[in-house]
Amino acid sequence: MDEKRKILDMVAEGKITAEEAAKLLAAMNPKPVPTAKGKRLVFQIIQEGSEKPKVNIAFPLKLAKFGMNFIPKNGKINADLGDTDFDISSINWQEIIEMASSGETGELFYMEVDEENGTPITIRIFVE
Repeated sequence: MDEKRKILDMVAEGKITAEEAAKLLAAMNPKPVPTAKGKRLVFQIIQEGSEKPKVNIAFPLKLAKFGMNFIPKNGKINADLGDTDFDISSINWQEIIEMASSGETGELFYMEVDEENGTPITIRIFVE
């Protein structure tokens, strides 16, 4: 006997109310969680030889555009990129957001930065 039939039988026997049955039936068929539609801006920092990115941030492009309103024009973004002297705030984020908003897809920014120990770090920003 399937679960739905058991629930209906419990209502018929007076063991549970119709409201309780409705809740149980709804729990058996959960609604799918809506997913964000549209493009995503992805920021990755990858250390050579590593299986996965050191940093992997992806967020909806609309959120990135909105968030740009809250970053001070001369704001500094602090990030520890190992033994490098690269300043991540030197990236022109406004230009990247504008390119992505205009319909550009794929890789918008790519840079390799050598650490003092000789292991390069790759910084990638792309739209998917």
